[in-house]
Formats: sequence, C-alpha cells, structure tokens
Amino acid sequence: MKVLLVYPRYGYHNAGGVQEPLGILYLAGALECAGHEATVWDLSFMDELPPVAEMLDGVGMVGISSSTALYGRTLEVLRAVKSARPELPVALGGPHATALPKNAVEDGFDVAVVGEAELSAPVLASALEQDFDLDEVPGIAYREGDEIRLTPPPVFIDDLDSLPHPDRSRIDYGKYFDAGLGQVGVVAMRGCPYRCTYCKPMQDRLFGRKIRYRSAADVADEVNTIARNIQDRVLFRDDAFTTHSPEWFAELGRHFRRLKTPLWGWACQGRVDQITPERLDAMQKAGLRMIAFGVESGSNRILDYYRKGITPEQTERAFAMCRERSIATHAFIMIGAPIETPEDINATLQLLERIKPNSVSPSITTPAPGTALYEDAVRDGIYNIKDWADADYMANTRPLELPHLSVEQILDAKEKMAAMGTGYGE
Repeated sequence: MKVLLVYPRYGYHNAGGVQEPLGILYLAGALECAGHEATVWDLSFMDELPPVAEMLDGVGMVGISSSTALYGRTLEVLRAVKSARPELPVALGGPHATALPKNAVEDGFDVAVVGEAELSAPVLASALEQDFDLDEVPGIAYREGDEIRLTPPPVFIDDLDSLPHPDRSRIDYGKYFDAGLGQVGVVAMRGCPYRCTYCKPMQDRLFGRKIRYRSAADVADEVNTIARNIQDRVLFRDDAFTTHSPEWFAELGRHFRRLKTPLWGWACQGRVDQITPERLDAMQKAGLRMIAFGVESGSNRILDYYRKGITPEQTERAFAMCRERSIATHAFIMIGAPIETPEDINATLQLLERIKPNSVSPSITTPAPGTALYEDAVRDGIYNIKDWADADYMANTRPLELPHLSVEQILDAKEKMAAMGTGYGE
C-alpha cells in the first residue's frame, strides 16, 4: 500500500521553535521495511495548507502525526483529504491521538493510533489494503457502527536497534537550519521511570515506564551518517538521556573514534539528579558540549507539586559540575503551577542567579491532555485553553486560571528569566 505521512505544521510562526518530525521519519522506515510505500509530506515551511488532492494519487492511507498544539491544523488536513477523496482512510498518530483516541475518531478520523506506531502502523496498512478486521490491529481506536472500539495496547519494542534509522533525506534540513534548528535530533532511548505530573501518565502510554536503550554502536552509526551527510552537531532529544551509564558513554566515545566521526560535538537533555563526576567525565570525553536540564523551579514546594523528584540543591550541584568542566548549560523553567505564588517565582529567580546557566527557556505551565496535571486542571475548573494552538506552552499567556498569579506577573517573570543566561562566549 502507498501511505502518505503528513506533518501538519504549516503557518505555525510562533515561539514554539522547530524540530524535525522524527516520529514520522521512523514510521516511514517501518512501513517500507514491511513492504509498503511511504511518502513524507512535511508542511513545516508553508504558510497555509497547500492543495491536497495532488498528493493523493494512488494513496491507500493517509497518516497524520499531531501534538495538541497542531491539532487544529490537523483537522484542516483531515477535512481537505476527505473533501478530495471521502473514501480514503485517514489515521491520526502522535501525542494527541495517544491522549484522546476516541475523541479523534469522533472528530472524523477513521483510526487513531496509540503509542509507538512502528509495529502497529504496518499492520493497519495491511489490514486496510486487504480488508481485514481492524480488531486485529493493536493499539488503535476506530468506529464500528455507532460504537468506537479501542483494541488492546501494542507491545513496546524491546530491541530498538532493530528499527531502521530515520531517513532524513525525506525532509529539507536546509530549511530547518534557516529556521533556527541548531542540531540534528537523535533518539537514543524510549521510556521514562519518573512521575512528573506534566508528562505522566500520557507519556507511559506513548513509550512506557521501562527505559529501553539503543546500543552505543547503533547510535554511533546513526550519528556518523548524520555528521557526514548533514551536519556535525547533534542533539539527543531523550528526556532522560543522562540515565545512560558511564560505561555506555565511554563505549559511545570509542565508536565515534573508531568510525572517525567528523563530530564537532553533541548536546543532550538530562536530569540534575543523574549528574555525577564519573558520568559527566565520560560524557564529555565522548563529545558532550552542552546539557539542557529540566530545572522547572527553584521552589521545593513547586517541584514536589510536579512530582519532579529533584531539589534545588541537586540543580546547583549539577550546574556547578558542568561549569567546572566548561560544559555549557541550558535551563528549562516552568512558570505558573496552579499553586504557585510570587514567592515561588522569586525562589526560581534566585536559583537562576546562583546556577548561572548559559541560556534559559522559561515557559508557562500548560497541561497536556492525558496527563495528571490536565486532569487536575479540568477537575478544578482552571483549564483555560479555548483554541488548540494555545496549547503551545512557549507561546501562550494564560492556559490556566491561577489564583495567586496574574498574567502580568507571569509575563514579567518570563521576561526576566529569559534574560538571565550568561551567553556562550566566542
């Protein structure tokens, strides 16, 4: 079957930044390996939805990957496809489908794919092509008569090395770099054992709580291809990348040297409670240049509310260890928890003064559907998102009706924090 995979990020010019759609690139490879033909249609650099009909020639299924912030545009793509070819099955995947699969079917999607799709999407394509019962496809929601059925969840992929690497030739990296993308994204693991309310339990349905690691050899092979063909700087986009052992990082560095990877260096995201001198030294020897930490707040009270599992003291130690080794740091901050007060914001400002990050990204706390934070906000009547695009936490101003903070106080704090980075030097 010919499958058209669409990333619907058109006309999206705001503070949310831009990253390549790795999920779709992984999915395209999985479909091709299963004998299907996959085409990627990346709309990231188009101001409006282009004509859809011309892309549908010979297509047997359309798959769209969407976050909640992109869901409004995703619905526009759905309507355009159905207007051109009403009989063509359209499936929704990504975080929004995983969080609200039945709602997606109610909105007109033929199928919503929950969680990892590399195994289920090829089965879905074959079932549609051969007119098999969709009840045999794992991890999907679909309509049968007046009922929306949800099949059992898919099995998580244990051997991540078995997946084909994302085929990055399917997108235009020149446009991504022009738009500000600094490093090519790489995923080296899946799953997260932590309990943060702004991710869980939706993230568990996406990737599970158990961490599954790729081998250092497989990661190095992918990075080597990127460095030789696209750019010599990569970003490991995994939330808990620093849970890799010092031995894994040492092996990664050995593979880079063996492959003679022309690598300037790499950045990653990590948790402050995972930083030790041994791990940090192994990471730096393997090419680490910068770590972005989820600092979130300088208030213990707010960190406990988010169930983050870290303390400001751990944050200070991690940033100090990085500074001693001349490893650049970035701090992600969340402002506007439902219980947050001006005193909590002041604690965050003071923490930023102490840790001296090279750069800071403050965002406004925005509950994502499927998370504990979202369920609490809806229950308490403080959820204030009226338009899907307002779910972009880097661009919105009032996603929650807060009892202790005004919009002006939040925006003032956001502006101050954004300016507290020390810069990156020459």
